[in-house]
Amino acid sequence: MTRLQVRDIESILRQMNIYDAELLAKTGYRLAHIAAHAVGRLSADIPDPGLIAVVPMTCGLGVISGFAETVAGILGFLGMRAFVPVSPDVKGFAEALERGAEIIFMADEERFIGVHLKTGQISDNSEATGRGFAAALDCLTGGLKERDVLILGTGPVGRAAAFAVLDFGGHVHVLDKELTVSEKLAQDILCQRSCSIGIERELDSAMHKHRAIVVACPEGGLIRADHLYTDTCIAAPGVPLGIQAQAIKKVEGRLVHDPLQLGVATMLYEILAKISPPA
Repeated sequence: MTRLQVRDIESILRQMNIYDAELLAKTGYRLAHIAAHAVGRLSADIPDPGLIAVVPMTCGLGVISGFAETVAGILGFLGMRAFVPVSPDVKGFAEALERGAEIIFMADEERFIGVHLKTGQISDNSEATGRGFAAALDCLTGGLKERDVLILGTGPVGRAAAFAVLDFGGHVHVLDKELTVSEKLAQDILCQRSCSIGIERELDSAMHKHRAIVVACPEGGLIRADHLYTDTCIAAPGVPLGIQAQAIKKVEGRLVHDPLQLGVATMLYEILAKISPPA
């Protein structure tokens, strides 16, 4: 996953209510409902899963200050009972077990996962983020069925978004600076879903042909104002936001973007799938 900086997350918990209200204004749905939609649930209601521990990890480049507390806070906003162990790593994991945690969230340089200890259900943040933002785009556009959707970037987030768009009935088109990566995704979708996707090779022409876009690449300022139309809708996970400042003003009412919230929410709903299957 893209490594977040303290500045990316330091204001998240203070602004959760504002963020949730903005989602509702733009999409017609709140955070919990979009996350539920991402995993095929008709309702955001879920049973109490018990305690959730967010264990800090010091391996690699170390703990991002406030990261575990922010994840726990997002889960708390969703009505969960979440805590951060006093200690990191194995000692923190042991503390989580001793306090009776049913679900563990933890992240290092390579992966950010959540796991339900009894069912073994696991969720990877990159995949959950891709599905969550595809679901947000589905809500933002009034439905992706039969709509052409451009996905910029075909890494783990973009791949997951592509499969989710297919689930929502959309037609996938992808653009990645590495053509072979796009071709690999196209082959995987053909094998797994027996359908073809479009491969775009040039940004300007791709942007001008599409009005529903998932920005799943970590390149800041990629999208310019002249790329956008009055009906362009964008779902943009992660940081940096790949839209130039003047372009943001042009699309801000039709833009869903956050560094962490929707991915974490979708992880939660995916983890709970086995104990509370989609209605």
